[in-house]
Amino acid sequence: MTAEARRVALVTGSGGGLGLEIVSALAGDGWRVATTDVWGSGASFEADLRAPEACRRLITEVVDRHERLDLLVNNAATMYHGLLDQSDLDRWWDTIEVNLTAPFRLSRAAAPELRRREGQVINISSLMGYTGDAGFSAYCASKSGLVGLTKALARELAPSVRVNAIAPGHIDTPQQAVDAAAAGLTRQDLYQTYAAIIPIGRILDPAEVARLVVFLANETGFTGSCLHQNGGLLMV
Repeated sequence: MTAEARRVALVTGSGGGLGLEIVSALAGDGWRVATTDVWGSGASFEADLRAPEACRRLITEVVDRHERLDLLVNNAATMYHGLLDQSDLDRWWDTIEVNLTAPFRLSRAAAPELRRREGQVINISSLMGYTGDAGFSAYCASKSGLVGLTKALARELAPSVRVNAIAPGHIDTPQQAVDAAAAGLTRQDLYQTYAAIIPIGRILDPAEVARLVVFLANETGFTGSCLHQNGGLLMV
């Protein structure tokens, strides 16, 4: 297969722990992977997805460079800890912009090209979008909204574009340091707490979630689905 014929994926938030694994897994499966991160981080495209025009410009640049786009992985996310009476509205809206509005804008900008390629959008949601968690109202709301967006776009863009989501549970990424601090624990103590309540006895490795992204990217029978990968912590 020529380079031009190889499928192209765009992965946002590519500089983070999960993003790096998704990029590696897709590349290993033969995809050409365009990457983006707000700070660059060695990504092929730098974009601050909170800016209204950044999403449209990013999609245009990816298609111009690679001549196609077959898969959009909305992985970029931000999180902060703040109780309801202490929560800063600026941080609330920043979280919504990154975690929910940016996937909407990117999907809208990518839709014409994805229709041409009969492509797919994969949104990375979260277990917390289903269970909630005290002090993380903005993050939980944004990830729950992302599942609703997934279902709505799956119907609107059918039949040519499939739209799915993955809701991982706790993953071994640098974000766990934030969770540990919020709980007043060390990271190791937090992991032991999780291990005691998760049926598989541990948190997820980012590579496990990345493999699920590759699976969905290659399957044509899913749309409007949210795959729950959480070690049995939430059984739905």
